[in-house]
Amino acid sequence: MDLMTIVGFVLGAAVVAWGVLSSGIGDKLLDPHGIVIVLGGTLAAVVINTSYRRFVAGLKALLDIFYAPKVPSVDEAVRVLVGMADTAQKQGGIMALSNTDPAFAGGFLKRAVSVAMISAESRETRDMLEEEIRRRRLDVQEDSNFFRTAGVLSPMFGLIGTLFGIIQTLSNISDPTAIGRSMAVAISSAFFGIGLSNLLFVPVANKIRLRAMEETLVLQLILEGVIDIMSGKTPHLIEMHLRGYQLIEGPRPAAGPGRA
Repeated sequence: MDLMTIVGFVLGAAVVAWGVLSSGIGDKLLDPHGIVIVLGGTLAAVVINTSYRRFVAGLKALLDIFYAPKVPSVDEAVRVLVGMADTAQKQGGIMALSNTDPAFAGGFLKRAVSVAMISAESRETRDMLEEEIRRRRLDVQEDSNFFRTAGVLSPMFGLIGTLFGIIQTLSNISDPTAIGRSMAVAISSAFFGIGLSNLLFVPVANKIRLRAMEETLVLQLILEGVIDIMSGKTPHLIEMHLRGYQLIEGPRPAAGPGRA
């Protein structure tokens, strides 16, 4: 599981719960008017704004952030590539790597080795794999944009709910007993819109973007490692080259129990 994501959501929920309970406004916030306007309106706008495939991919990306990253760490990728370089040096080059783990880095390592074997030319291998990395990054960015769009829209629907409440207040201005209820409806809508944007949609969008950056870093490292193996560089030299990526990534906590 991804500890930072879980702690963040729990902490955010605890802060909001404390604010609601300490102010004694829980019964006023749980108004179906604001919930329906904000959630329903945001959902409708997002559905209009995206395709079915991207909608499903966005929901899957939301679930994925609760788990440890699927791509290996830089340190793990360097160790695997250095081991492959040692095998290639001892057994006759890149063609000795046909038994590469098909699951490593989501299959990208196996794909990179296969392209290198078929093309036998480092420039063509680099061009093909860089294009694949770019497409992967764009695909994940669309998942991030899915939630960023929701983060922009939800406060707007909160404002619409607020306007409804204000209209209701003005229509009942001659009845002092109804004004309080109408204003509670107005303010609760704004609360839900702003709260969902700042505690759910925008953080999720940024977490997905961060995962995309980490994945791109590791895939680029794998690309460079395979190119180095093609070029016949020694394992020690390849390790020195690839360790530079570790300075960019920084330390990563060990994956906890659950999906890796």
